[in-house]
Amino acid sequence: MKLALRRTAAENATWAQRRFAALTRWRLCSVYCHAGIVIGDRLYQVNAAHGLHESDYTPERWDLFDVGGDDAAALELFDALAGARYDYLGVLGFGLPVRGDADRLYCFEWCALAMGVEHQRWMTPEKLLLAAWGRP
Repeated sequence: MKLALRRTAAENATWAQRRFAALTRWRLCSVYCHAGIVIGDRLYQVNAAHGLHESDYTPERWDLFDVGGDDAAALELFDALAGARYDYLGVLGFGLPVRGDADRLYCFEWCALAMGVEHQRWMTPEKLLLAAWGRP
């Protein structure tokens, strides 16, 4: 299993999506704005357009980190959650005093679940990397 982190919006992103990616990087004090899990040659991600879904991807556009983990368990979890909608409130929670919707996911939250990382209110790319590499 690999953690896939992206520094920019997708190539076909709208102006608003590009601004949201920049805002996400700024708010999280991170170089990353989006994440997914790679198992084999497939990307498992959640985004506003498609919710939690499986897709092709271009590895060159992502920073990939081998995080170990249980591929079978992650795929089973994906099957159980596939189609979950994007959690706008969860993302807003990084900047506003709101909590996310328990039935929805944002990208970093999905990655944490797939990796078996203990749930935290806000998950960031850096927290995912720290958890994968066994540091507190």
